Amino acid sequence: MSKVTELYGGAITTVIPGGFLDASLVREIPDTQEVFVNSRKPGEDKDFNDGLAFNESIIVDLLQRVDAASDKDALDLHIKEIASLNQSDELRIAKYESLTDTIQSCICVEDAYKWGKLTEKETVAVCTALIRLGNIETDVVLTINVPVTKDQPEEFEVLEKGELPDRVLAAYKLVKEMATQFKIIDDSLFV
Repeated sequence: MSKVTELYGGAITTVIPGGFLDASLVREIPDTQEVFVNSRKPGEDKDFNDGLAFNESIIVDLLQRVDAASDKDALDLHIKEIASLNQSDELRIAKYESLTDTIQSCICVEDAYKWGKLTEKETVAVCTALIRLGNIETDVVLTINVPVTKDQPEEFEVLEKGELPDRVLAAYKLVKEMATQFKIIDDSLFV
């Protein structure tokens, strides 16, 4: 079950599912980001009943608004940047939606290098939502990374067929909920 969570010292709220740990408690996180890692243990996924497993991560990133012809183009720019940071050489957009006038979302599937290690390539479904805050020149990029490894053969086979596993669809549902529940409580954060 997701619960409303304060971000950026309470200046923003959105929903974050149970069993996710604030990564700033264990490592340094850039000031523009809030990062949560799934801290559930194998088998606990059924306790939360949200379709997620135990290896997803959530990133909320406040970025300078990109100059783009449309919101979809802005989302594409952000996705290409994410793929570049993941050293991905292949990116496939599996789904795209315009949720509101200011919120776009998509699911991308990419081959990425785990922690930048060239020997550890994995397939990652990246569920992303973009919230464009024109009045404060900010793009909010919400990302849920869902690694799909050969250790999960049934999910890997579904992806290989060009379809999306249930866990990826659950993460996509969550990122859309995070976007629609996103609220600015204190806009002095953006000054």
